Amino acid sequence: MDMVILVAVALGAGVISALCGVGGGIVLVPALLWLKGMDMRLAVGTSLAYIVPTAAWGVVRKLPQGQVDLKLALLLAVGGVVGATVGAWATNVLPLPWIKRVFAVVLVGVAFELVRETV
Repeated sequence: MDMVILVAVALGAGVISALCGVGGGIVLVPALLWLKGMDMRLAVGTSLAYIVPTAAWGVVRKLPQGQVDLKLALLLAVGGVVGATVGAWATNVLPLPWIKRVFAVVLVGVAFELVRETV
């Protein structure tokens, strides 16, 4: 039953990812923590692996509608790869409670900004 629930969560994360550009980190990581009892580091790594095919398929589906700026995406990818390298290093040196705090601050910050923009 756990796997059915996780697949359903992943399906929802895929919809949210293609709709809003987020999903793995915001939906899947908490689901893996709470439903599967995963370690934070393992949940994040699993989510990153999930994001690769999900994001690639989202791009394939959005390209025909002209909803992807590939030049900008490649430029952003350079920074993203460097950032991912730093983040992977930080994951190995920071204590687990700090990783969870950073995650919580990011989620709250994004939520606050989105609410602020729509008011």
